[in-house]
This record gives sequence, structure tokens and C-alpha cells, in this order.
Amino acid sequence: MKRVKPVRNAAVIVRVYPEERDILRFNAALHGMSMSDYIRQTCLGVRLRKTPEEKRRLRELARIGANLNQLARWANTYKRAAEAVEVLTALAGIERRMTEFASCAPTEDEPEAEPC
Repeated sequence: MKRVKPVRNAAVIVRVYPEERDILRFNAALHGMSMSDYIRQTCLGVRLRKTPEEKRRLRELARIGANLNQLARWANTYKRAAEAVEVLTALAGIERRMTEFASCAPTEDEPEAEPC
């Protein structure tokens, strides 16, 4: 026996500014969803899949973390003052990259309007 798929026939009307609508449309497209599906799933607390940009950022952060661990291991093993400048330079570079990522990351309260 064939199952009958329930039909959504209740409507909720929400008024938003045109800019807000554009952000919703953009975010829905990032997740490969219609605006209705995006709003429904977001409001109902369904966890959305990571976008390709989010996945790329996570991979980059993992690489940075691995570099940081290698530097910490080296510093704890060798502890040479002459090479400390190299370590500090590398750490400054990592800090700069982390700051770049932090400035591009959207907050939970404020969806990202454009990818960084």
C-alpha cells in the first residue's frame, strides 16, 4: 500500500526587510535549500550541513593547529635561544592567520551575508 505524503497547508507570514530577505535567500542557496526549507529547518533547530566554505575553513584551521603543535614540540625539545626568533616569527604568522579567520567567521546571532 502506498503511503500518502502529508501536505503542508498551514502558512506563517513573516515580514522582513528586503536586505534580510536577501540574506535568507543567500544563506539558503549556500546550503542548497529553498528559502522555505532553510527558514523552517533553522527555526526548528535542525542542524544544517556545513557549506563547502565552512569545510574549507575547518581544514585550514586543522592545518594551523598541526603547525602550532609542531612548533610547541620543537620549543619544548630544543629550547635554543638563538632559534627562538624563528619560532616567534612563525607564531606571529599563525596568530595573524587566526585573526583573519576570526574576522571572517559569522556569529550565531548574525548570519554571514557574504563569504570571506
